[in-house]
Amino acid sequence: MFPQAEVTAVDGAPELLARATQRAKRLGVRLRTQVAEFPEGLTDLGPAELVWSGQVVHHVGDQQGALNQLVGLLGPGGVLAIVEGGLPTRLLPRDLGFGRPALQARLDVAMADRFSQMRAELPGSVAVVEDWPSMLRAAGLNEVRSKTFLVDHPAPLAEVPRQWVRRSLERQRAMLGERMDAEDVTTLDRLLDPTDPAGVDRRADLFLLTAKTVYFGRRSDH
Repeated sequence: MFPQAEVTAVDGAPELLARATQRAKRLGVRLRTQVAEFPEGLTDLGPAELVWSGQVVHHVGDQQGALNQLVGLLGPGGVLAIVEGGLPTRLLPRDLGFGRPALQARLDVAMADRFSQMRAELPGSVAVVEDWPSMLRAAGLNEVRSKTFLVDHPAPLAEVPRQWVRRSLERQRAMLGERMDAEDVTTLDRLLDPTDPAGVDRRADLFLLTAKTVYFGRRSDH
């Protein structure tokens, strides 16, 4: 969209930055990378016309403090855009033909509980009403708005989104196994069994539906 842009990619994982470098070369994007933890390693960056943060702020104990730091990287009139919230992902029919129906709803509840625990255990965790537009305004931004993007891959799934579904359920199985009852764990294991005709690798009714919300605002020119 902006062929003259100079992009700085920041991440704590050098492997991800190496992937970003490869992709930038393929796409003709002028990119430099910097290994840094968020938000401690941001002091050497800026000023920028656009700062983009995708589902990162909620991993910081003091979310408002992190937003304040991101706004501090903007030059006059610069824009901060963050991806947070959205809607839970839907992958599975309500009744799979085995196990208790509504597995997806119970996974949502378990994920929400784990997320709350994760937030409470973060260093310097600060409870805050997660009203992202208000938080962006509190950080000093004007013209705050949001836009939600629908991700809709209907059944039957192509190979790439099908593999995404598999990885997503594998992560949930690893993270939530102790929070779920034995029957639901057995159902997940069957879904992830590559030899099972009713597993995610072979099901014709698998789909991928979610929504991602971007909140953005502009720093004053003064």
